[in-house]
Amino acid sequence: MNPIIEKLFAYYQEFSQESIDRLGEIYHQDTVFEDPIGKKIEGLSQLKNHFSKMMSNVTYCRFDITNVVVDESQGFISWSMMFAHPKLNNYQEITVIGVSHIKFTDRITYQRDYFDLGNMFYEQVPILKKVIKMLKKRLLA
Repeated sequence: MNPIIEKLFAYYQEFSQESIDRLGEIYHQDTVFEDPIGKKIEGLSQLKNHFSKMMSNVTYCRFDITNVVVDESQGFISWSMMFAHPKLNNYQEITVIGVSHIKFTDRITYQRDYFDLGNMFYEQVPILKKVIKMLKKRLLA
């Protein structure tokens, strides 16, 4: 397997606020990062800032890589992210399933994450959870 992919796997196994300083070992200085939250991040320093804000209140976060399809310069990685946040789901672990499209040379130059933002955030807020559950029920009726 490509060394940068191996580094990526190891890095995200125990993703934390402290590990953000090591992003330069994996991501290129001019990397582009996109996710369903809707913000396009350009550059390593902006990616560090983005991850730092995301992780500021997270109790823990780790990823299990479930499938990988990679060639010499790009790939798709499916994963499960497990995390806990004091303001979501009563401190209980939340699992989000996702896929990342990555492009790389010696480091990752592009990453686009795809996941269910509703599962990650909206369904973890009690009043929104009830509304979403009702809407889903109506769609399946």
